Amino acid sequence: MSETVLSPDSTTSPAGAAPAKLGLRERSKLDKRRRIKQAAREMFLEKGYDAATTREIAERADVAIGTLFVYAKDKRDLLMLIINDDLDQITDDLSETPKSGTLIDQLTNFFRRRYQYWSSEPRLSRPAIQETFDFLSRATAQGPETMRFYARRGRTMDMVSAIIQAKQDAGRICSAYPAQEIASLILTIYMTEVRRWINGNEHPDMETGVAHLRKLLSIALCGVKPGEGEAEA
Repeated sequence: MSETVLSPDSTTSPAGAAPAKLGLRERSKLDKRRRIKQAAREMFLEKGYDAATTREIAERADVAIGTLFVYAKDKRDLLMLIINDDLDQITDDLSETPKSGTLIDQLTNFFRRRYQYWSSEPRLSRPAIQETFDFLSRATAQGPETMRFYARRGRTMDMVSAIIQAKQDAGRICSAYPAQEIASLILTIYMTEVRRWINGNEHPDMETGVAHLRKLLSIALCGVKPGEGEAEA
């Protein structure tokens, strides 16, 4: 498997597909988006996400501050602008992988790609993962790239639910709980654990992180039941 990294930029469109033919105005918009995305990446890496300012990013990209806000509502939106295309590609790739193997193996492989991605550049991964926890507590309007980031969560939920449902249909796991609810539990474990892993290590090791996630998912899938001679609390 080739390593996925937080790439500086590409010549692709926001959706990840190279445009066949664009007019001058469209090319200009894509070029500004590319410069803003690259400038944001450079400033976040040089100064840190918290210290970098949108004005500095606009100056680095050689665009007016008002132009920057056309492409990203705020600094958080700029961060999502950097990672969205890459995460979309990972999600697309995972949708085409064979649905075989044990449930725990399938779930481990599903989340391994994300761990591989997050470990490639922790200075960008840490604030991005933190944003996934802060989102629900904020009442402010979200920018387009941030909304795009969270729209992906629904697709991820559907993909994990499909893995669960297939095992239920095959009679490999119990069907007492809806696949969507089991998937919600699995994603909650992942989101909590990936945050602990990325924040708890200066140089997070992908294999260590994946191994611990697998252990937690195994506990959740097996369930915790009273042992012999023990009463249920």
